[in-house]
Amino acid sequence: MEVAIKDLLYVVTLAIGVAGSHFMLRARVMVLEEKVKGYSRAIERIFDSLQRIEEKLDGKEDRRG
Repeated sequence: MEVAIKDLLYVVTLAIGVAGSHFMLRARVMVLEEKVKGYSRAIERIFDSLQRIEEKLDGKEDRRG
């Protein structure tokens, strides 16, 4: 079996391309994970605010009745 230099170059280029794609996709996934964490925190703050508002309204309703 004979391996030409162009075949070896092709395999090396393919390996570098696959590795590069892997690391680029990994970086994108990390960015998306951070965005999701940020959205989760924002939604959590909204629910906390709504909970406080609900408690205040319940307190006012109790005083009237």
